[in-house]
Amino acid sequence: MYPQRLRQKGPLKDLAAPIESFDYVISEDDLPCRVDSFIKKKLPWRSRAFFQRMIDDGLVTLNGQRTRAGRYLLAGERIHIDISQYQQEHSEAKIELDKIYEDEAILVLNKKPGTIVHPTGVHLYDTILNAVHAQYKDCAYRPTLIHRLDKDTSGVLILAKSEKFRTHLACQIEKREVAKTYRTLTHGVFSQRSGEIALPLGDNKYSHIRLKQMVRFDGLPSLSLYEVKASAPYVEGFQDGLSLVDVHIKTGRTHQIRVHMSAIGHPVIADKLYGREKEANICGARIETHLLHAMSFVCRHPITEKEMEFTAPLPDDFQRAVDALFPSLKI
Repeated sequence: MYPQRLRQKGPLKDLAAPIESFDYVISEDDLPCRVDSFIKKKLPWRSRAFFQRMIDDGLVTLNGQRTRAGRYLLAGERIHIDISQYQQEHSEAKIELDKIYEDEAILVLNKKPGTIVHPTGVHLYDTILNAVHAQYKDCAYRPTLIHRLDKDTSGVLILAKSEKFRTHLACQIEKREVAKTYRTLTHGVFSQRSGEIALPLGDNKYSHIRLKQMVRFDGLPSLSLYEVKASAPYVEGFQDGLSLVDVHIKTGRTHQIRVHMSAIGHPVIADKLYGREKEANICGARIETHLLHAMSFVCRHPITEKEMEFTAPLPDDFQRAVDALFPSLKI
């Protein structure tokens, strides 16, 4: 049997239409937590006081019943949040889908940097998933994500075309049977050509940014393997040089590569959250999003069980920087 948390909970939401509500199932990882604190964590663009008023007005229900803001949650309980009175103006997502591969089971996209994968915060309608649902609105099952990429991270993004296929692929990820390789440009010249980073990660309790992570002894086990492809010791504007690095992740923690690279003194270029600068200029190429790219994804096809590898080329600005720094590099 597949793990319970891999199963789809309830009917699929049509993200090509206005979003009227949010539904969540409480997991053990969410606890301990009050109702109002849980909602504030999931929907951070409003204050806890705002959600307390929604709860008082009956717009938030727990297991189908009205609840209290201070009620502590239990695993398996269901929260429904009615946002119809606070709706953003609906608009169709104008995002072009760059398809790498498609068949009756899966859809593989090349995600561009700067695009948001799924609705969150104030971005309810301008995401890749909105665009996917709009394009596949006449299909019996709209493609759903099996993994996610950060806003500024580019590269291979896999979606499944049925609940059966989604569960099959999600189970491969859960069992660590997939292989994901990322390419990044980092600060500094490494002292060794390859190595591993085994540092536990968890929420950064000192930051007001909800998703920010940090290395902490009580965090989740996290393992990244890196291989330095090339180094440039002398680069104008970068006193300790730059390195082109491939990273293979064995665990899939939030912001794992970005936190691990920063922790060992080699932060990703233009990483606004964990790096040294918000943007960069590399040999005349202006870099406005962090240089981290999901280069390849290897998994078993959910129908044929055949191993397949999907790859995505580097974004143009990333490729120009690599060509300028390492003109003779052939990889």
